[in-house]
Amino acid sequence: MDILKLAGVRFRTMIPGIDERPPRPLGPVRFVLWAAEAKAEAVASRVQGAVVVAADTEVVLDRRIFGKPTDRRQAADFLRALSGRTHLVYTAVQIIDGSSGCRAQGISRTYVTMRELSDAAISAYVRSGEAQDKAGAYAIQGEGRRLVTSIRGPYDNVVGMPMRLLTRLLGECGIPLLVKNPDGPELTPLASD
Repeated sequence: MDILKLAGVRFRTMIPGIDERPPRPLGPVRFVLWAAEAKAEAVASRVQGAVVVAADTEVVLDRRIFGKPTDRRQAADFLRALSGRTHLVYTAVQIIDGSSGCRAQGISRTYVTMRELSDAAISAYVRSGEAQDKAGAYAIQGEGRRLVTSIRGPYDNVVGMPMRLLTRLLGECGIPLLVKNPDGPELTPLASD
């Protein structure tokens, strides 16, 4: 949500309170689209007439979804699997305009290449606590940027809110979002936030 704040967007955060397990097995792209829609529907049902923006971000390697780790051991396992490899980060965004009834959905994709990570580097990162509550067990906008060698695609997608996509989807519903840089802040994986 820091990206939205940096863009000057006023918003209120609401927890959707849904079970993020789909009713049937889904591939990675369908999964993030389903999750973003389910979150948006849950919030829209509680706040009539509001513009609801929901997103879901997942890390994917070899069609396996690396969601948020359940504990430190799983976080370390995720990082070992991603070490030295290029994976995809998908973020789906769902818009529901409660006033007009407009709905818009889209997906953004970024390729991220991780460094070869030693067991010591993985342990130190996991101990920092930053790996918890992050898809793929890393936060590129934090110390996790040191785990990454390169990205190809929108940086803000990896953070969890692709601003170009959000701007387009809101525009489809007739809601202008005026931001100086729709690709998000001028950041690279090695810059601090």
